[in-house]
Amino acid sequence: MIGTCGFTSFNFEANSAEVGYVLNRKRWGEEIAPEALRAVLRFGFTYLDLHRIEAHYIVGNEKSLRVMQKVGMKYEGILRDFMYVKGDYVSVGVAAILANEFDR
Repeated sequence: MIGTCGFTSFNFEANSAEVGYVLNRKRWGEEIAPEALRAVLRFGFTYLDLHRIEAHYIVGNEKSLRVMQKVGMKYEGILRDFMYVKGDYVSVGVAAILANEFDR
């Protein structure tokens, strides 16, 4: 399996959503993640008429932030100790894009 990419949650009242992706390490650097993420964003803005789409990454995995930035998402900040993963709290970075910022 190469990986997954799609919507992880929706906030219908705010007309927004969160996306996530996971890519097999053997396929890193092949531009697959930005291509898949771009397709999901296009679908969200074009067919779901979303206003905002955001994504999270675990601090320390700035390669994931770079994927977000390649598709036009803007870094917004850090949620400190946001998740409990494998016995430890981890901080999570947030990036987002608005419909009027997305280059269709």
